[in-house]
Amino acid sequence: MQTFFTSIITSLDKGWATLIAACLAAFVSLVSMAISIAASRANARLVARLTDSTNLSKEAREYRLKQLTSFYDPVYTLLAANKSIFERIGPTSSARREKKFNDEETAEVWQKLSNEVIVPNNIRICEIIHANLHYLAESEDEAIYLEFLTHAHAYQVFKQNPYEAYRLFPFPKDIFELVKASRSGLRSGLAKHYRQSFK
Repeated sequence: MQTFFTSIITSLDKGWATLIAACLAAFVSLVSMAISIAASRANARLVARLTDSTNLSKEAREYRLKQLTSFYDPVYTLLAANKSIFERIGPTSSARREKKFNDEETAEVWQKLSNEVIVPNNIRICEIIHANLHYLAESEDEAIYLEFLTHAHAYQVFKQNPYEAYRLFPFPKDIFELVKASRSGLRSGLAKHYRQSFK
């Protein structure tokens, strides 16, 4: 009889052991599945954040490229051409002051260049400012660009019919250096961004 009870207890122990083992296996499986789901969700969040970060970085890069191509590069190029002409043969140039060349001839060349290059360049700069002032760097004040607009329009009128009051509309002397510095900053920022992208 005792063997009968012992065999029942032993078989019950084996049943309980199997049940407990099955329950433990199911629990481990559930925990493993929960960890896997949590890891998948964390990975998905990380991928989403990285995608957002990449998209923001791409948008920022594209905006800086637009600032350069739509505003700073063309304004810089046109201002540089005007500056070069003015410094070489303009009314206050050393060539004119030191009378290195025939004065009448130099004055005539200046008139032609100012009418055919400087005035059209100024008009183009005004168009760029009107259309793309929203690309102005955050650190800059738009006042100097608005001052340039006033000067360019007054200069155009002055070229058609000279008048003394033109002196009320001086060329904003700092504009070239300001554009040059902002352009340089944008270019170096983009170059740095590309260098980091390819590391």
